[in-house]
Amino acid sequence: MSTEILEVGDKAALICDEGPDLETQKGILEEIGFKIHTAETAERAIERMRYTPYNVIIINEAFGGATLETNGVLRYIAPLPMAQRRHWFVVLVGNSFRTLDAMQAYAQSVHLVVNPTDISNLGPILKKSLVDFESFYAVYRSVLAETGEVA
Repeated sequence: MSTEILEVGDKAALICDEGPDLETQKGILEEIGFKIHTAETAERAIERMRYTPYNVIIINEAFGGATLETNGVLRYIAPLPMAQRRHWFVVLVGNSFRTLDAMQAYAQSVHLVVNPTDISNLGPILKKSLVDFESFYAVYRSVLAETGEVA
């Protein structure tokens, strides 16, 4: 597991993938300014998510030998309250997805789905998707700030 120390203001990413694309994902995220943590098990990933404010979480659908239906990290994230989830940009990687398919992402309660055949394009895909995510939530967060609620 990666143990890079995070400082205030750092952009942090958690990768839940032990497959052949792990190093590619790490390189792409580092290239666009993220500090990276990885997890070997769903339990460790969940523990990290409880205590670390990640900006991006990448999950392989088969992480830890799971299936899409039994993936512990996805099953942890899906029922969380929006107050917690709105701060995470969740990417799901798997062979059963078409990259950038919004309906598949919605059905899995994530922001972005990526087919492993498109991992080499993850940098530009992620950059654009993160800009869209931030734009979408900017107004929402400003209203929360104006009303005195946590943004």
